[in-house]
Amino acid sequence: MDGDGNGWVECRRGHRHWGVHGAAGLLLHAVDDAGVVRLLLQHRAEWSHHGGTWGLPGGARDSHEDVVGAALREVVEETGLDGHRLRTRHTFVDDHGGWSYTTVYADTPAPLATALNRESVELVWLTVDEVPDRPLHPGFAATWPQVRAAPTTLLVDAANVVGSRPDGWWHDRGGAATRLLDALGGLRATTVRGPDGGARVIGSVVAVVEGAARSVPDPVWVAVLRTPRGQGRSGDDVLTEAAARLVAEGTTVLAVTADRGLRARLTDLGRPGGPTRVDVVGPRWLLGLLP
Repeated sequence: MDGDGNGWVECRRGHRHWGVHGAAGLLLHAVDDAGVVRLLLQHRAEWSHHGGTWGLPGGARDSHEDVVGAALREVVEETGLDGHRLRTRHTFVDDHGGWSYTTVYADTPAPLATALNRESVELVWLTVDEVPDRPLHPGFAATWPQVRAAPTTLLVDAANVVGSRPDGWWHDRGGAATRLLDALGGLRATTVRGPDGGARVIGSVVAVVEGAARSVPDPVWVAVLRTPRGQGRSGDDVLTEAAARLVAEGTTVLAVTADRGLRARLTDLGRPGGPTRVDVVGPRWLLGLLP
């Protein structure tokens, strides 16, 4: 029944929450024209619970809704966004015992225009680093370190990925590489789970090509590094050098390759626990994201 989730409930911790059946909100990411990852935050109206603070568009879940449906309904109501333009991904559940709030990760390639309703003072696309500078809703502030999606550069060993699936690449390596690069362009702003289980948002994609794929055209939104001929540098060398530059710039890197030797070289560049890091996943992980 529509609206049957509205109401106050007390969780087992003794806290008072809005949403008889729990609540859900949308953590929506996009990448702007400058290549900067942004997320949409709501400055809550003063009359609302914890009014004046900043948090995610969201609200109470009705009994007939799942958490994704509830989050999408609330974000459409509160921001004026077209739900069909938003791609929902995974979730994070903050369970208080008898009541829970579910953060639904979602993305759209570029920031979209919004429209205020009575529940919002402002709707702003902030950078990830700007979020802690705002007076946050207490619930959102408590979970932000866990739900925060780190802006990440996806660094792809194109030859290794192409060779991992039998799509006829051995007859047309250039064509197979072109198909892969075009598909990578569709990952703009995608939120994913990294190998450590933490959330990532793909802010840029860099792909290294070699051999017969050197002459492939540049795709939209993917930076292509071409292994030079006759200089004694392999694709692995070019990819490792690119990773080193990104780490030096303070960029978090998620590399895609199944090559054991290359994996070892990349992992050595950014040790876990350091200010930046290089994590490595296999081609199967990447292919699971692509159409």
